[in-house]
Amino acid sequence: MYNIILAFITSFLLTYRVIPAIIYIADKKKLYDEPDHRKSHTEVIPRLGGIGIFAGLLFSIILWTPFSYLGDLQYILSAFIIIFLIGAKDDIDPISPAKKFGSQILAALILIFKANVLISGFSGILGI
Repeated sequence: MYNIILAFITSFLLTYRVIPAIIYIADKKKLYDEPDHRKSHTEVIPRLGGIGIFAGLLFSIILWTPFSYLGDLQYILSAFIIIFLIGAKDDIDPISPAKKFGSQILAALILIFKANVLISGFSGILGI
């Protein structure tokens, strides 16, 4: 139980510390997300905030997960890293939807066939 609390605190503090530096770099490099009809924001915002969140989460998982419990975590983290890298690449230099979709399929296949993550039911959602 204490590992979960320590992981949360570590992740929060690291993310809180790293995000301002990432925003500064995004401002300096002019990496902004422009608002359009598909976006919920109305003014430009810096991209790359996900890097700070990813760093905090990954660091705290690696630091506070006991080695005896790792099991399929390596495959889950591999899929997580694939999705992160494609998202970061897309923030810096947009990539085609087909490449994004292909990488998402790859991450899903890793989860299904290596980590054995399966959906066994929807708990009554949509009557399923």
